Amino acid sequence: MFCYRCKGQIYGFYTFLTLEICFQVLNEHNQKLEWIVGKWRSEFSGKIFWPTVPTMTFGEELVINEAPIAKSANVQFLNFSARAWSHSTKDHFHDEWGFLTVDPVGNATLMTTGNNGFTTYETGTVSPNKLVLTLKDIGRISFSRDLPVEDLRRTFIRHDDRYMEQVIEMRTATHPKVGYLEHTRVVYTKLK
Repeated sequence: MFCYRCKGQIYGFYTFLTLEICFQVLNEHNQKLEWIVGKWRSEFSGKIFWPTVPTMTFGEELVINEAPIAKSANVQFLNFSARAWSHSTKDHFHDEWGFLTVDPVGNATLMTTGNNGFTTYETGTVSPNKLVLTLKDIGRISFSRDLPVEDLRRTFIRHDDRYMEQVIEMRTATHPKVGYLEHTRVVYTKLK
């Protein structure tokens, strides 16, 4: 795993940038997520389904990469970011930022916050080429207009070296009464 660091030096009116390449190693627990690390993008394969909204197509870019170890806790997280937009109008849908990690027992944790007014804490299991997370806690801004999400399941499946799929299923205050309904499905292509 590698990362880039950019350093700048100012000489008079000119700034010279140097690019430093450093190699990062995922710890033994996060190595279970090595298959999900990278930049993934879908231009138009994302689909939104929900009983109260029209079915829509969207694009999304997902970036999962190494983050510096939190020295205070000695925990290695992966940075997680997702940005979605309407395929037809190019309007911005939402952003999510967060952190993903695997604990010594093999349980995965994803914490996210988004510009849609939600903060989530999800836990689950990771297996080769599959990560399934369920909602443990959710926070929401008081004036959000969305229906309260009561439960959520997020599944990532890597189909091969180029393609990965994410499915989000959920339950709100009104739909369904029990279980989950599929809300979004997107197939990404891994970017180099």
